[in-house]
Amino acid sequence: MTPELKKYTFKNLIGSSFSIDGKNDLKITDVIIPRIQRDYAQGRQGKYENRIRDRFLEALNNAIVSKQAITLDFMYGDVENNKLTLLDGQQRFTTLFLLHWYAAKKDGICKEEYEFLNSFSYETRFSSRDFCRSLIEKEIKFDSNKLLSNEIKDQAWYSYDWKNDPTVQSMLIMIDAIDQRFHNINNLWQSLVEDNIISFYFLPLVDMGLSDELYIKMNSRGKPLTDFEHFKAEFLDLIKEQDENLYKYFSRNIDIEWTDMLFPYRGENQIIDDEFMRYFKFVSHILCYQKNMDIEYDEFVLSKQLYSKDNENSLTNLEFLKSAFDCWYGINIKEFFDDLFYTEDLYSSGKIKLYKEEKNLFLNCCNYHGEFSNNGRNRLFSLNDMLLFYAVLIYRMNIKCISDEHFRRRIRIVRNLVENSQFEIREYDQYGNNQMSRLLDDVNEIIMNGKIPTEDRGFNRLQKQEEIDKLKWLMHNKIYQDELFKLEDHYLLKGTISIVGLEHPENFSKFGMLFTKNSDKDLINIALLTIGDYSQCINRKTQLGVKTKDSVWEDLFHPTKQRNENDRFLNSSKIINKLLSKISNECKDIQSFLENIRDEYLKDNNTKFDWKYYFIKYSEMRYDSYGMYRWKDENENENKPKPYEIITMHTEKSLSGKNWNTFSYTLATKFPNDFELNDYALYGDKLKIKGKNIFIDILNDKFSIIEEGKEYREINIKQDEEDGIDLEDRIETIYAKLKDMHIIS
Repeated sequence: MTPELKKYTFKNLIGSSFSIDGKNDLKITDVIIPRIQRDYAQGRQGKYENRIRDRFLEALNNAIVSKQAITLDFMYGDVENNKLTLLDGQQRFTTLFLLHWYAAKKDGICKEEYEFLNSFSYETRFSSRDFCRSLIEKEIKFDSNKLLSNEIKDQAWYSYDWKNDPTVQSMLIMIDAIDQRFHNINNLWQSLVEDNIISFYFLPLVDMGLSDELYIKMNSRGKPLTDFEHFKAEFLDLIKEQDENLYKYFSRNIDIEWTDMLFPYRGENQIIDDEFMRYFKFVSHILCYQKNMDIEYDEFVLSKQLYSKDNENSLTNLEFLKSAFDCWYGINIKEFFDDLFYTEDLYSSGKIKLYKEEKNLFLNCCNYHGEFSNNGRNRLFSLNDMLLFYAVLIYRMNIKCISDEHFRRRIRIVRNLVENSQFEIREYDQYGNNQMSRLLDDVNEIIMNGKIPTEDRGFNRLQKQEEIDKLKWLMHNKIYQDELFKLEDHYLLKGTISIVGLEHPENFSKFGMLFTKNSDKDLINIALLTIGDYSQCINRKTQLGVKTKDSVWEDLFHPTKQRNENDRFLNSSKIINKLLSKISNECKDIQSFLENIRDEYLKDNNTKFDWKYYFIKYSEMRYDSYGMYRWKDENENENKPKPYEIITMHTEKSLSGKNWNTFSYTLATKFPNDFELNDYALYGDKLKIKGKNIFIDILNDKFSIIEEGKEYREINIKQDEEDGIDLEDRIETIYAKLKDMHIIS
């Protein structure tokens, strides 16, 4: 017969008697950690062990400081010949032993009072048992400037062999942790042995000898609990304190329905623990943003913040969490996302393009939410991903209220806003306000009500207005809907169509004909320049398209990526539409079409030698890097005041470093046997005559010949006096004059 279950403290367990069938049959004089037990692990170093240790000591500390009794759940053991062999509770009991030892030594308790500590012994290793005995018998100093573990290891009685005992090493780490937590607490001994602040339930098992089979049954299947199992136990306890029905619901679903739902997304370890936790954190982080709470990545702390009775909205939060899991149960999640999104190059009518490899946002969330790369700087599941997935989640949670047709139109709007709010999507704005809360509010309003908030907050204001304009425009132009959506999905536009504009529906399909992944972007650049200056000015730097970097064209086509608003984007749109209007709907060879535009421009006797002419004629002018140039004295809203004083930028943003005078670079590249560039020499980026100490400085209306020990020689370039435009090809002129002067051979 099993004796009655009672509470005990570490001290009063030793010497206790247990009544079996009305008789005092059992008495405990010693507590043994048997050989079959694993080494003491609560003091090990590691993410899991550190967290368990900190939380356990924090709980004990809070109980002692507040004088509120704490009970440490059950401990089991086999009692034979007055010796208790612990089967379950080794870790907690060992920590209590170390805490009592610490209190006795720190408070200067006389040896007779803590003699009972000698009743505790380790049989796992002789060295562990010897270390515990030495701790009790030997004296120790408490030096505030020294780790207590180091003080112990510096003692003459400390055995060198103990460094190979994992239990001893774990105990030393725990002693330091105890010292850190409890060194400021007075009368710690009294709290432990007189006030009985810390207790536990103990169940002696009688008429059972110690065996491997019994140990395995009593000690969590013979292996320690996983992080997830610990989390689940604590999380369910938080729910149980508030609502018994919710507790039963979560308990069942975590183990059965939600596990089944997540099972197809299990990791290589064939369990869904990590996937569950990442999705749990995603939903919880959404709540944190909405409630203006700090984002916490420790699931234990996070669950307590949101779902414990300390949070006045805990039950509402739990209902949201419950719905966020339930809404995916019973459907084929992969098929749902396959039917909603597409990632292929070819347009898929009725679906929404995602510019990533994986369209299953649920899978991405379970795999990557809360994970970082690049030393914590890059989220693997980005804020963009969170917002788009939240939009889908809101629909799934309210599927009875939103039709499939409405949802597809609304999620397209959210996709467009997410892709075109580069500067707005962040956790906090420049003033420290919760920006994600605003963005989530925008998403919720769009998905639930189909309304686009007009406030100058949340997503980008320009893109919001474009989405509003599209909705109004489509009311009267429904026949163009599929062409509009196809244009939105273009890989260079990603939702914004303002570079073409709603006023040019005849050019929607032509844009896709002109800009393909295989099209010659250099020829497109040339063709646009034959029409006009389509460049855009960003922080006194001029952006043109390039041959190989699609990201440069994206910047040109996205007004939302430019912090400074100006009329240059509208001008770019006009020029691009002029080029598109030249393309017939039956055009089968865009390459030849573009080559003809270039050739006709260069053959035309009326073509002026303006700066665009040089970019069109000489490939060396079109530096294939970032397409970024700087004109002297250029600003955002004026034309280029000195059109031939151009700097080719080797970098995207920096004006320092390897940047060249564009005409010098062109001559040096076109005629490498005659010229070279000395990037960092005395004369900066001036053109150098190869093999000679002669430099050429090319200015807006002339070029100078600089030779050491001789006067500057300036040679004017013929220009129209009224417009300041070259009347001769300056590349040919400079080369010919230098040849005539025998400066080059």
